[in-house]
Amino acid sequence: MDAPAGLLPLPRPLMTGEVLDAAFRLFRAGLLRCVPYSGLAVLAIEFPTFYSTFLTAAMSVDAVFNVPHLGAAVYGIFFAFLTFLLGVITLRLQAIARGERPTFRREVGTAFRRWPLALVATAGAIGLPVLLALVTTLDVSSRFVVVLVFAVPVMWLTSLLILALPAYWCDRLGPFTAIARAVTLARRRSWRMMGALLATGSMVATFYVLSAIIAGFLSQLIGYADLFVIAAVSSMLSLVIGALGVPFVVAVLIVAHEDLKRRDADRRGVNA
Repeated sequence: MDAPAGLLPLPRPLMTGEVLDAAFRLFRAGLLRCVPYSGLAVLAIEFPTFYSTFLTAAMSVDAVFNVPHLGAAVYGIFFAFLTFLLGVITLRLQAIARGERPTFRREVGTAFRRWPLALVATAGAIGLPVLLALVTTLDVSSRFVVVLVFAVPVMWLTSLLILALPAYWCDRLGPFTAIARAVTLARRRSWRMMGALLATGSMVATFYVLSAIIAGFLSQLIGYADLFVIAAVSSMLSLVIGALGVPFVVAVLIVAHEDLKRRDADRRGVNA
């Protein structure tokens, strides 16, 4: 396992640290090939914030652009776009991990053919974290309490469902079969998945904190009068970090999925 090529299938079950180490090697091997797609994925992820901050206010002022249910339609379009990009990134990293040569036509063609049903699998895999994120954007006084109360249950349910993404794209399962497969693999080892997710989230969040520190340093260096420049630099740093974080998270999911599959196969072999 010293080289990312031929990483899959795994020769043995891995510890949590080994999963992260193998995922980092896979991420490093496929970074340059995934950055164009992950950059677009980050723009799709950040669009709800941009939409709620700027476009909603503009439409509320100008009645010409005030179209009923436009917000739901916009969110749906960008969720579909994000689903497609996650599929392409997953297929590309899987090909690299298996020692195959990634091809644009094969990956995009496969993602396009499986795109409609992928919406169901993606909604089942990341729907709960997205709902929690939407709750934090609501203008309520008890926002912190809501997040504090529901963070642990949502994290546990996410650890059960998140593997539906690699199960759908890598194993070519149907959406509901992929969700059921993810629950079957992770229910006995949900603590392992929670640990991997928390470690991955902490690593990505560290770089976001670093971008905030840089923005604060710029505010002291440039001066508070140039808030536009500071906000622009902070936003660019967030986009760059997100473009790097998305393929790393996908790499962790791919390796964790293969690890749990190997453990399940070994358990079935022992029980047989």
